[in-house]
Parts: sequence; C-alpha cells; structure tokens
Amino acid sequence: MDLSAIHRIEQATARGWPAAREDRLDGWHVFSGLGFVGRTNSCWPLTYAGSDVDASIEAVEAHYRALGLAPQFKLVTGGADPLDLPERLARRGYVAVSQVAVMTFEGQLGAPKHEVDISPHVTQDFIQIVSETSHSGGDGQERVDILGRVPSPSAFGIIRQNGALAAAGLCTFAGDSAGIAAMRTQADFRNQGLGRSVLRAIMGRALQSGYRQFWLQVETNNAPARHLYESEGFVAAYQYQTVRREP
Repeated sequence: MDLSAIHRIEQATARGWPAAREDRLDGWHVFSGLGFVGRTNSCWPLTYAGSDVDASIEAVEAHYRALGLAPQFKLVTGGADPLDLPERLARRGYVAVSQVAVMTFEGQLGAPKHEVDISPHVTQDFIQIVSETSHSGGDGQERVDILGRVPSPSAFGIIRQNGALAAAGLCTFAGDSAGIAAMRTQADFRNQGLGRSVLRAIMGRALQSGYRQFWLQVETNNAPARHLYESEGFVAAYQYQTVRREP
C-alpha cells in the first residue's frame, strides 16, 4: 500500500477512535489520554516539518512526562518520517510494546446468523460489556471515554443470549470510510460465532449508510481475531509498532 493510502487510513483511524487530546509538534500528531490505550497515547510521526529530529523527540518526551505518561511512538512500518526515526528511538532506549496489523476489507459481506441489536449511539449495555472485558479498570475507563467521542451516528452492535450481554462490536463512521473496533465476546459465550455475527451486522449497517471502505486494527499475536477477520474478507494492508521509553 502506498504512503498516501496509508495516511488516509491513519487519518480515518484518528477520527474514528478519537483520543482525549491531540497536539501537533513539528508536523507530528501527539495523542494523549489516560495512558492505557496505545494508539490514543502515542506520537504518530507520519509527516515531519521540523529541523532537528532529536530536539523534536525530546519535546515529545517532555510533553508526555508532563502528563505523567511514558513517551510512546506509533511507527508505521516503512512510513515513519524521518525514515531513520525507528533507529533513533532504539538508540534512546525505546522498546516495542505491541505490533499491530491494519487490515482492509476486500470480500463479500455475509448475513449474521444471530440477532444483533444495533444502535447509532453508544448505550449503557455497550459500555458495560466493554468495561467487563477490558484488561483493567483504567483500561476500561479510557475505552469508555473514547466511546463517548466516537462519531455519531455509528453502529454499535450487541448480542444477548438468554438475557445476558454476550458480544459486542463497533463500526465507527469516520468520514469517507468506516472502522471496526471494540469487538468483544464474554468468556462464557466464545466459540459460538457471535463475533462473526456482530461483525457482519455492524458492517451491514455501514453499507446501508453508504460506506464501502472498511478498516480495522488487530494485534499480530491475536490469532483467533485475525482468523475471523481474514475469513470474512479482510486482508493485511500494513503494520505498525508501538514503542515506549520507560522512565
């Protein structure tokens, strides 16, 4: 995928999963929040407009430390600006904390096999399932905060089984494209195809709303999720790595 297409997707992901705060530093986008969600607490160095790269890195580090956060950079493979930024950061002690595949949809959408309730806005039930399936209380709180900033309308899908909240997923309407996020299945309801039904239903709502381009992000070591998305017609477009410098 060429850099212009990558930049369009990156811009859409920023709109579709919005950070609490966005600053600009020498052309770089610097996102911050509570510090739990990688992409909303990282510097995205897609276009550099400064003259001293090391000074710009130091300014980013000072920005995050003033907020009580560890400095992080989100590095698109082959797409950081300047291109030697990953090597510069490695020399400063940055280490990788996640590797993520960005995927785009090139398939044919199937029909969901379960009943999926879809709302154009975030609901308390959606907030509940995201909170219950997050890594920690802080992680859940930051994700709930992000859900409150998601473009409206979007498509928030939920499946209930015997009255219980079983699975959920979001298709965020981000301008000229739509993104999949917050895909969750409660532990007691896994391996029943619920996530597949949620995915199909929320993408179907986006298609009804005129969207034809879809993207999502998934950690490369999440084999079950990658298998689901690949089997539904998503293909890897590019990858990025989040690197962090601890205090």
